[in-house]
Amino acid sequence: MSRSIRVDEQVYAELQRQAKPFEDTPNSVLRRVLGLEQTHKEEMSMPSVYLVPHGEFEDANDLAAWLEDDLRNPSGRNGVYLVASAHYWRNIPTGSMCLFHKDKQFVGEGMLLQGLHPCSIPKTSPATGKPYEGQVRFDPNTIKRYKSFLSFPQVEATLGKSLTYRGVQRLTWEDYLKVQAVL
Repeated sequence: MSRSIRVDEQVYAELQRQAKPFEDTPNSVLRRVLGLEQTHKEEMSMPSVYLVPHGEFEDANDLAAWLEDDLRNPSGRNGVYLVASAHYWRNIPTGSMCLFHKDKQFVGEGMLLQGLHPCSIPKTSPATGKPYEGQVRFDPNTIKRYKSFLSFPQVEATLGKSLTYRGVQRLTWEDYLKVQAVL
């Protein structure tokens, strides 16, 4: 049986400090600090990974610049991502790693800190001409632009499977690690 607990900001910050990036959950950090063995369930609970298309950008370079200069920037969006089409984001859980792509090129990634919720900024999407349907928030410290973009054929060959570029696609953590090895 799992239980929920509340921790203050200082305790949460310390859990984050002691966490192994992309490996730990709060529970696994606490188990390690308390000297408890990891459970099989904990070992199997790697973050989800999603391929996320981006239609609002002119090209892959435009998306990559936006990731670095605006989404990641504390004086920019600071991780707040306005969502033009909420249906892409409804089923992506908090803690998921999202790989950003445009024109069949992977340009960067970021970990979802807060899932889909109502949009706090009344703006219109240039892609749809309609108000943004919501927003999500990424951890700015995990947002990165790849030095070299990866093409869909390159990633498909690495993973040994076909990818979709028109919608959100879920990958395994093992797939993610294979992609990272190519970067």
